[in-house]
Amino acid sequence: MPLVRAHTTLMLPEAIVIESLLDAHGIRFALAGKDIISQCPQFKILFGGISFLVDEADLEMARALIADAEHVPGYLSIESAGFERWPVRNAILAFVMLIIGTPFPFWYRGRGSQSGLRP
Repeated sequence: MPLVRAHTTLMLPEAIVIESLLDAHGIRFALAGKDIISQCPQFKILFGGISFLVDEADLEMARALIADAEHVPGYLSIESAGFERWPVRNAILAFVMLIIGTPFPFWYRGRGSQSGLRP
């Protein structure tokens, strides 16, 4: 059977909870994007988050289980609400973090040793 998208999230902890929920109910699924987001969280917006792919026959049950889990008090954090509210701003911030974060260690090259002595 072909796989269809049941849910997409930007939050890795949410993905882990949904993963265990679907596994506990015996629903077979595949994850798209979890590896890249767990290794490079700044790319989660650029890659579209973590998607849960399930069989068409299990789609309604999977969506019902995920919908029940989303109504837990305190489920939405300030961070997740901010990601949904300002997606363009967050994409720009991810790009700026990538640009500024990459050359940072090279700014300290050639400034001498810690004791002040030059080689």
